[in-house]
Amino acid sequence: MTEVETVVSSTASAKSTKQFWSRAGLLQIAGAMLAIAIAWRVVDIFVLRLGETWVNILPSKVFPFLIMTVLFWKYRRGDVGAVLGLNGRQFRMQLALGFLVGCSMYLLLDVVPTVIYGTFFDASYPLNLNILFIDILWYQFLFFFANALLEETLFRGLIQNGLRSMFTPNRAILLSATVFGLWHVAWPIVKGLYGEFSPSEAAAMLLFAGVVGVFFGAYYEKFSSRATLTGPIIAHTLINFLNECIKVGPDPSVQGPDITFKSPVLLVITFLFLVVTLGVFTKLAWSHRIEDLEATLVHLREKATDVIHYPKAPLHIGPPREPECCRDSING
Repeated sequence: MTEVETVVSSTASAKSTKQFWSRAGLLQIAGAMLAIAIAWRVVDIFVLRLGETWVNILPSKVFPFLIMTVLFWKYRRGDVGAVLGLNGRQFRMQLALGFLVGCSMYLLLDVVPTVIYGTFFDASYPLNLNILFIDILWYQFLFFFANALLEETLFRGLIQNGLRSMFTPNRAILLSATVFGLWHVAWPIVKGLYGEFSPSEAAAMLLFAGVVGVFFGAYYEKFSSRATLTGPIIAHTLINFLNECIKVGPDPSVQGPDITFKSPVLLVITFLFLVVTLGVFTKLAWSHRIEDLEATLVHLREKATDVIHYPKAPLHIGPPREPECCRDSING
């Protein structure tokens, strides 16, 4: 093959590749990206055992995310924001809401149930505050941020949007949340490597991650109108970071989300808080829009500004005052 033929062949191959990825359905791309993410996850967790090192399974977070974003940037650039949700729309509001949601969910699903159990049901239960990985907290935050970037762009951005091409938005939310729950069952399996596998823990992880997935799906689809994933990414980062690194109660020795409950009472309390908290959060996300919240905040700020700059006249108690003009004419 001559040099000219080689160039022509390579150009035709590049053009064919571009046409394939630009025309492929979102669900096809979602399946390919999910397969890559699962394969990398299996290698990092079960083959390389990176979860037992300080590096953790960061490669399985970073590289699938980079593959996905580079692919979209090169062949479907307009979908980086529209599908993957990576854009700066409503950034400050989404950042604040993500912080509020993440901290609230950590307190209501992790700290408060444990404190209630240790205070009212079992005085011997240790309510110690444990800060783990204190020497590499910055790295832990980076890890969980990378984790949130991958999982939100993959499950809420790509998979949920892909499912919308075949199902109703509500069904797409439920299906993507189910896949999200199955994705997290890997951690109970990891504990099985240490002889600690529990079918009930695997079921609890599936339920917990699935319910959280429904909330994040509703937040993205309904509350944010699929404009951006900034809020879910920030909330997801904080939930994982705080849950893994700042713990109240016994200090677990196995890396991964904590769904193990030695006390049935603590399990019931946590489950009740899970149902109520995520039920309320999902209902709010489902029935409101971020634009409504922004409009309400603008209205309140304008009212506060009016009160500050145009205060009401002080209330006069006593006989009516004479107008200045009348007093001047009498005095004259």
